[in-house]
This record gives sequence, C-alpha cells and structure tokens, in this order.
Amino acid sequence: MRPKRLLLGLALAAALAPSLWVRSELPKVKPSPLGVIEQVAHGAAQAGPFTLVGAWEIEGRGPLFGGFSALVSLPGDRFLAGTDGGQKLIFTRPDRAGPPPILSAFGSKADADKLLFDLESLTRDPASGTLWGGYEASNSIRRFGADLLPQGQVAPAAMADWGANSGPEAFARLADGRFLAIEERSTGWNSEIHRALVFAGDPAEGAKPEALTVAVPGGYRPVDMLAAPDGQLLVLLRDFALGLPPTFSTAIAVLQPDTIAPGATVRLALLAKLGEAFPADNFEGMALTEDADGVHLWLVSDDNFMDYQHSYLLKLRWKDQSKRQRQKARE
Repeated sequence: MRPKRLLLGLALAAALAPSLWVRSELPKVKPSPLGVIEQVAHGAAQAGPFTLVGAWEIEGRGPLFGGFSALVSLPGDRFLAGTDGGQKLIFTRPDRAGPPPILSAFGSKADADKLLFDLESLTRDPASGTLWGGYEASNSIRRFGADLLPQGQVAPAAMADWGANSGPEAFARLADGRFLAIEERSTGWNSEIHRALVFAGDPAEGAKPEALTVAVPGGYRPVDMLAAPDGQLLVLLRDFALGLPPTFSTAIAVLQPDTIAPGATVRLALLAKLGEAFPADNFEGMALTEDADGVHLWLVSDDNFMDYQHSYLLKLRWKDQSKRQRQKARE
C-alpha cells in the first residue's frame, strides 16, 4: 500500500469525522483561473422521482479551487457555488450558453480570520436577492446583499457547541420567512437524532432561535436543504464508508414545514437513494431550477481538495414537481 495513498485516505476520513478535525490555515495566494466545465458521460439513472439528465465536472487549478459545499441558483441561468476555502464560483449553468465562470473571494478583507471562511450552506430570497450562509468552525450565519457584499453576521449561542466540523451544513429559508438550521453531527454515535434551530425571521436581524430535533433515517447526515416550489423542504443526505479511498452514498429526503415547531422531533422521509448508476462523490450542495421542460434539482460535490475526488455537477429532473408545474400552468 503506497504511503501517500494511505495518508490521503486518512486525511479525508478525519475531515469527514465530526468534531475530530482541526482546520488548517488557508494558503496566502490568490485563486488561480478556472479551467473548464466538461460534460461527463453517463447512462440511464433513476431514483424515486429523480431522473439523471445531465452530468458535468468542474475542473480548475490552484490550492483554493474546489471544496464546493453550497449551491444556489441566480437570475440569468447562473449558479453560485460556495466553497470550504471561502471562495465563490459564479457560472452559467452548463446546459445554457453564457460567459465563462468566475472564481473569487466570498466576503471581505475581514475574512482573513480562518473562522470565517468555511462556508457550508447557502440560502437565497428570490424576491430580494439576499443570501444567507452557514459557516462551520465559527458556527455562524452571515447575510449578503444581492451585490454579494456582507451585511451582517450572528453566531447564535444555541449553536456554539455544535461540532467544529459539523455545524449548520443544512440551512434554508422557508417560504413563510422562517429559517431552519440542522447540525450535521447526530446526538450520539448510533443516533438518528440531530439538533436543529428554527428562527421566526432573519437571524442576522436578531431573530431568536428555538430548539428542536430532526430524525434522519438510514445513518445519513444532512448536508444541505432547500425549499421546493410547493413549500416542502428537500434535504440532501450523505453517508461514507472508510476505505482507500473512502466511498460516498447520497440520498434525498423531504421535510414538511408544518411539522417544524419548537421542541418537536421532525422526521425526514426518504424520497430516493442515488444508486450505482449515478456518478458518485461527496455531494454537499443542492439548487433548484424551474424550467420550461420541468423542475430540475442540481447537485454539486465537494472534492475535499483531494486529487482522487471530483467536483461533479448533476442535473436531475424531478418528476413530481414537474407534474405539479404543468397542472398549475393549466389552471
């Protein structure tokens, strides 16, 4: 067994183990230019209501490229992907024509503090363009304007003891203006229960969190969340198995917003497990687009800055939502 391969595998396992990983300093260099977004060949793949209709790999150079752990859709057929290295990648969705991708710092000069770069989740208000990000290590929430400049930040005391490497990975703004954050780490080694906080309004404006718990089935961890067109919440789930290299499995669950209440235990319902027919990697970001040909769910993978992982982008047609979209259009 090659020592380098062993060390890489152990490093990744440590990075994925909640509360066991100490983040190192960021390299003091500017990001390198982006390479390309290349199409990835794939066969037929379906899981529950989701059908794979497109797959791409985002390729680039430099020590700050990669680590895509959050994804939101922007106007003009664009996406914004946030990274573990405090960067943002703005790019045209690869099934459309548009300008080349741009990789740049996400935030301001104040982010030289290493506790302010580990962005793990993003949620966006489509009406105002305001974004909110969930950060590990600092276990904080930060708001950005439509111009992507910081507007405020809060580190809720109720989130202070969440794991340094398992903080608000799943974080979303609900259709009714509430916010929900779920800790990636469960409450025990074999527990399916995860701590969560619900905010009645904008956390950056002082909305106080109230505690609840979320039951996640199948040994998965929640790594992203978004509000669907019908108001329900989709939760992206991930599991991994130790190996050289480790292997990842991905699932998608649904959470009903009317069950979210202080003190409640909310149970996720699995919609699909992405099987072997789907490209496999460490999928951590999720976005949604409503298109003329249906509703599509997009997944982006975090390569953990490892050479043997990939920054994949998958496009999945969501049958149930596409059907509702067509029915609504006929009304």
